Order: sequence, then C-alpha cells, then structure tokens
Amino acid sequence: METIRATIEWTPEIDRFVLWADGLTGSSFVPEPFGDVTDSLLLEVDEHGKETGRIVGIEMSLLSFDRWEDLPKLEILWQLPGWKPLPLDKLLKRVQKELRERKAREAA
Repeated sequence: METIRATIEWTPEIDRFVLWADGLTGSSFVPEPFGDVTDSLLLEVDEHGKETGRIVGIEMSLLSFDRWEDLPKLEILWQLPGWKPLPLDKLLKRVQKELRERKAREAA
C-alpha cells in the first residue's frame, strides 16, 4: 500500500483543516466533494487541467466532522511527521481528537 508523507494546516477560527501531501510545489489540484459540499478530496491535475489520478490532500471542517461513513475508502496510508503511516480515517480521527482537546484547553 502506498504511503503519502503529509502535513496539516488548520485555521481554528473557521475550522478549516487541510491535509496536504508533501512535495506539492507547483502542483495544481481540484476539489472533489464527498458527503457534504464543504468536505473535499483534493485531486491533482496536469498542465491541461486533466486529473492525474493522484490524491494530494483533503479539505474539511474536521472539528465538527462526524460522517465517517461518507469518507472515501482509499488504498493509501498517510504519514504525518513523527507518526506511523495510517489509513485516512484513523489519521483524521486521531488529529480530530487532538484538535478538539487543544480547542477545549484554549477555551478554559
């Protein structure tokens, strides 16, 4: 199974979470909505605007996300720095838990 090294970007004020595949410099992508229109897989496109078949990320409202059955099942593992590679749903659930705990600490 392919492993994609990734980083995250989170804007807590609007709960915008993005998981990015590393090495995207100069790459273009298009969103492919799943479940709710605010949640999207990010699909790489070539210089002609055609999809390459490579998934380069996911953008979503992670704190409030609870429709795990809508999350596409991918034959890819994702790896954040210092973490072991995980399937997308397990990685997102772990990050969601950490972000919720952080948000709660900041609110206290």
